[in-house]
This record gives sequence, C-alpha cells and structure tokens, in this order.
Amino acid sequence: MRLHRDNQSKLLRSEAVARCKYCGTPIEWFDRHDSGRIPLTPELPARRVPDRFRWHVNVGVAYRGAPADSGYCRIPHTAVCPAVEHTGLPPDIDSIVQMLAVRMRSRIEKGEFAPALVEPKEPAAPAAVKVPEVPVRHVLRHHTDLQLAPGAIEEARCIVTEGPAGERCPNMIFDLGEGCWERVDVPYAAGRAGQMVLNSSGGLMWVWSVPEFMHVRRWWKQCCPAHEDVVVADHTGTEWVPFETWRHGEYIVTEQPTGYERPAEEFPIHEGPRELWRCAEPGCFNSSVHARPEGWLCWKCARARERRTRTHRRWQNPARP
Repeated sequence: MRLHRDNQSKLLRSEAVARCKYCGTPIEWFDRHDSGRIPLTPELPARRVPDRFRWHVNVGVAYRGAPADSGYCRIPHTAVCPAVEHTGLPPDIDSIVQMLAVRMRSRIEKGEFAPALVEPKEPAAPAAVKVPEVPVRHVLRHHTDLQLAPGAIEEARCIVTEGPAGERCPNMIFDLGEGCWERVDVPYAAGRAGQMVLNSSGGLMWVWSVPEFMHVRRWWKQCCPAHEDVVVADHTGTEWVPFETWRHGEYIVTEQPTGYERPAEEFPIHEGPRELWRCAEPGCFNSSVHARPEGWLCWKCARARERRTRTHRRWQNPARP
C-alpha cells in the first residue's frame, strides 16, 4: 500500500468506515480542510439539501459546500443522527432523520443493534493531530521576488553593529511610507504539499510590497534608515529567507493585516468630473471613468484571475502530465 503523491489525507478508508454507536447508521470519517475530522453521510442529491448542510470531498479532504459541476453532496452525520434531538430542520432534512429513525428502531427490535446508553451531542471523532500554533511571519515582495521575514514585518530589526561594545542596533527597519499590503498569487508548487497550500489559501496571499528599488535595497540589507549608507560589519547575517510555497505555506496570510493605514493626507484623491468605477478585486485601486457592470475587473486582475483558474484546473484534471 502507498499514498498517491496528490492525496492530501493520510486517513485510510478501511479505518474511516464505521457505524454510529448511537443510531447504527453507516458513516465515513474524513479529514477536514481546517485540520479536524468530520463524519459524513453517503452522497445525496444536492438539490434537496440546503446550502448550510452541504459538504463535499476532494482528494480525501472534506470541504464546505457542493462543487458546481456535481449534483451531489454529503451531510454531516450529526445533522441527521436520529439519536440526537433536532429542532427547526428543513422538511427534506427532517425526512432523512425520520427515515434513519425507522431503520434504527427496526434494527433494535430485531436485536441487530444496541445503542449506547448515553445520548451524545456529537459522536467522538478519531484522535486528530494537534496543530501547533504558527508564529506570524510576513512576506516581503519586490516585483516577483518574495522573501520571508523572521517575524511580523514591523518587527524586523536592523543588523548593523554599532558602539564600541559591538552591540546590535536596536532600531527597526520598518517604514510605513515605503510600502503597502498587496494581494498576489501564491507561487505554483508541484506535488501534494503545493496542492494543499493552493486549496487552503485559494491561490492568493497578502504580502508587504516595496515597489521602489532604492527602498527595497535597504530592506534587503536589513538596515534601519540611520544606517542605510553606513559601511560597517554586520552584527549578524540577514534574516530574510527566500519564500518557497511547499515549505512556508503555513505562514501564508489570507486576510489583509490591519493597523498599517497611512495618514489621510498621504493619499491625495483626484476628484474628477465623472464618477469612477472601481475594480472589484480586494486590494486593487484601479478604476475606470466609463460605466462598468457590477463585479468588473481591471485588465490586470482579470488576467491574474484567469491564471489562477488555469492553475486550479491543473489540479482538477487527473490526466495532467
């Protein structure tokens, strides 16, 4: 036996198929997208299942919702277990609960099943691996170059040696006016690890972008503004690490960090004679003076979305090279 390189889950199917000890219904355990585990029912027609109950399985991992190209989905067993008291269920889901309740009573009367004595709130899942808390490490970007910081971007400390004792400079290299947060594509990485990062992040990540080369040169040297031009031995080597998707995927930031807003006077707004239509992509400030439909994307964001779609399609196509 072996695990395929594209598989995300290490849970063997032979160990994941079981019966609920409270109602006797067959269930399947799956690894969740958020590192937990969940018991799911067999596939059902998605048209009969409300959106909040829908789950689907992709490459051995359970995700919320149902894929657009499939008419089937799964339901968490806890939502339809007849041994649990339910209130306010939709009619289609309630009919499933009633059907399973009839099967449970029939098996009990025939002596084929003996339910557990204590009514559960949720069946106990197999022991899941505890995920350690990941420290914050931001990514610095200049054009296509990505560097992983030793911590939060504002905590990067100058590495220049100063004073007769040869102590490290206590100043930080961060300057709010030299960069901004941008949402960029996650670099493509082949293999299972790259696929997992792509699925968990949606193919996008927030990075601290420094557009001007003269500014980023100081960041790369990891020097504060006071030591930008000082030629002196470094107290230690630079702490930047080249960002690699499969190795540093846990540090990807999917939500824009807050608290980095510039003062209002640093963003002059041109009040033109006509209304501006803004690009719908978060973090993009491009606009058009011509009327655009809702959800309009500028040429740059439209090309980036098309590129992400092609990347996702490579994972969904089993016949890819």
